[in-house]
Amino acid sequence: MITTTIRKLSPRAEFCLVLAVCCWWAIYSSVLSIAHRSWTNGSQAQEHFIGIGIVLGEQGHNVIIQEILPHTPASEAGLSSGLVIQKIDGISLVGKPLKDCGDLVRGLTGSKVTLELVDPANNKTNTVELTRELIPTPPPRARITDHSTLLVTLFELLGLVITFGIARARGWPLAAWGFKPSWKDIGAGVLLCLVTAGIMIAIIATANAIYSGMIHGHLAGHLSLPILVFFLVINPIFEETIETGYFVQSLQRYGMLTAILASALFRAFLHAYQGISAAVVIFPLGLIFGFVYWKWRRLWPLFVAHALFDVYAYFRFHDP
Repeated sequence: MITTTIRKLSPRAEFCLVLAVCCWWAIYSSVLSIAHRSWTNGSQAQEHFIGIGIVLGEQGHNVIIQEILPHTPASEAGLSSGLVIQKIDGISLVGKPLKDCGDLVRGLTGSKVTLELVDPANNKTNTVELTRELIPTPPPRARITDHSTLLVTLFELLGLVITFGIARARGWPLAAWGFKPSWKDIGAGVLLCLVTAGIMIAIIATANAIYSGMIHGHLAGHLSLPILVFFLVINPIFEETIETGYFVQSLQRYGMLTAILASALFRAFLHAYQGISAAVVIFPLGLIFGFVYWKWRRLWPLFVAHALFDVYAYFRFHDP
């Protein structure tokens, strides 16, 4: 009965059905995120604190800058996330609780604070003096946990099962999509990741140069190893199968530009919770992946590159 009904669907109805059953949770979350940002910015009074606009974190035994808030003394001074703070106003942070370190950053409006910073990338030490200002409190972010990650990943797995079920009912030539792995595809995925990463770094640097603090990392929670591995296996396959493979295969009759543009726009929309990053970073990433898939018609390079990006993002921005 269900199979017969699916076979009778028009290509447009089938396209909408796949998106609805596979990505309803992501679409729902993105709509809520967009609405929340609009309501928060437009109708709610925002709390403030006095500081320099940094969020502190711990990495090993070091206190680091985990996030730079936009339009603050820290962003205007060109500070970036990942810098290690050794001293605040000459006081060593070794062994101090994170709360006490935060208290040292705060003070009276217009007062000065001196940070001794170490850049782990080149092991260089730098000292900066900033003036404390009234800083808007950033909106709280949902904590990523094992439970929430497992739930999302199971939804993605269900989406893949449904997609392949519809594919079987409608006789899609899935072999032509490029699911079969090879060492060549894996190597191509690593190369794609490196090339794309270079382009993304240039885009982020340009965006932050134009508008300081525009793009910053989004903090993640700490995940257990089994949940992390499960996510790293399912998420790249789900996203690239639906956002790239399915979009390009379904819309290719309308031409390369339409198929790739639609794929990239959908990818950016599903990452709307990342704010401006979805437009500045995720959309260009979708264009690159869409073009590569259009040319190669192989999904495995995209799976590998996506997984490598996920690994980097987790270990770069997760809570220790």
